[in-house]
Amino acid sequence: MSIFSDICKEEYAQILMGRLEKTRALVISTTVCPACTKAKNILDRNEVEYREISLDLLNQNDSVEVGNCVYGNNPRRYVPYIYLDKKPLGGYAELFDLHQKGTLKAAEATIA
Repeated sequence: MSIFSDICKEEYAQILMGRLEKTRALVISTTVCPACTKAKNILDRNEVEYREISLDLLNQNDSVEVGNCVYGNNPRRYVPYIYLDKKPLGGYAELFDLHQKGTLKAAEATIA
């Protein structure tokens, strides 16, 4: 089972999986999103290595296709969308929850 939607094109799934394999977190964002900045600050404070894909810096087709992989047919497309430890986490609220519980840094020990 893929962590991406069933309408995700294989070439985009491979690109995204490649990014996920190189880092602990992947942040799908835009350059004008305050919650995206706050999410990246939380990752930085917890020393969580991440990569970012800014949808508004991609060409329109790539932006749509990455969105299709992340959100599928769901019309509610929001940023940030965060993958953590190669699994979909959700948005800023889910990341903030892990930060508040102190489990964001702790999860690092489980990765070997």
